[in-house]
Amino acid sequence: MKISLILTCFNEAESIEGLISDVLSQSRIPDEMVVVDAGSRDETVQILKSFESAFSERGALLSLHVVPGAGIAHGRNLAIGLAKYEVIAVTDAGCRLNRDWLAEITVPITRGYADFVGGFFLPVAKTYFQSILAALTTAKRPGRNFMPSSRSVAFRKAIWERVGGYPEWLPWGEDTRFNTNCLEAGARYVVAADAIVHWEVRRTWRQAFTQFRRYAFGDGLARRITPSLALTTLAHGAVVVALIAGQPAYLILIPILGAAWVMRKKGIKLRDLPYATGLAVTIQLARSFGYLAGLVSRAPKAQGQG
Repeated sequence: MKISLILTCFNEAESIEGLISDVLSQSRIPDEMVVVDAGSRDETVQILKSFESAFSERGALLSLHVVPGAGIAHGRNLAIGLAKYEVIAVTDAGCRLNRDWLAEITVPITRGYADFVGGFFLPVAKTYFQSILAALTTAKRPGRNFMPSSRSVAFRKAIWERVGGYPEWLPWGEDTRFNTNCLEAGARYVVAADAIVHWEVRRTWRQAFTQFRRYAFGDGLARRITPSLALTTLAHGAVVVALIAGQPAYLILIPILGAAWVMRKKGIKLRDLPYATGLAVTIQLARSFGYLAGLVSRAPKAQGQG
């Protein structure tokens, strides 16, 4: 079966060459790669165009479409709609691919025993901050109830059509909702633990806070909550209410103790505990604020979406 690899990007001149080189170095290269660029103002488009002949030499096609202002969900839907083939693989700009990634993530579909495949992703940490952030927020292997990110996923185009594509009313967390929609629609789901992409985690406290706030905002907007997010949000809410009511300030220890429990489960080293505690509390607060903001918001097309 032929395979279409799709990608959205915006101002990725720093990283796009590495990703496209990885695509061309795959043990099984895609028959076409469809890229939707959201109107990059740097050299992204020019770099992509420079690879057109390299794809052609390998009997493949690089199809580039510049759509200024296209959001991630909209861009993915455009790319998939333009894709020629039934098997769709998806990754993100800024990622690097293991050499067998495309083969590993599509073989369950091409062999007929899956409709939807979740690949894995490992963090790249270049600084001390990034190493602590990666330890707090990422796993070394897919867990029992692992759900993929669209930086490493593949599916049949038919299942994408059945669920109406990626939900464009969600500004963030659209891939989580898409995953859920596919499974609820009856897609046969397989985890391909060896289909690995690598991505660099956020570089600063501010970037990390913004990332997790946005993810949680998308969860709130979609009315989706996990047990850990529910517990964190309730704990923070209780502390705020108690402090407003004039209760002792030591209640602020609740989220700190919660962060310490998380770090114990993550195996953070003792010497890193103070730094990691601060970062864990920051992430907890970001998720609580983001979820509550999303919960009280309504996207124009969110009505009736659950």
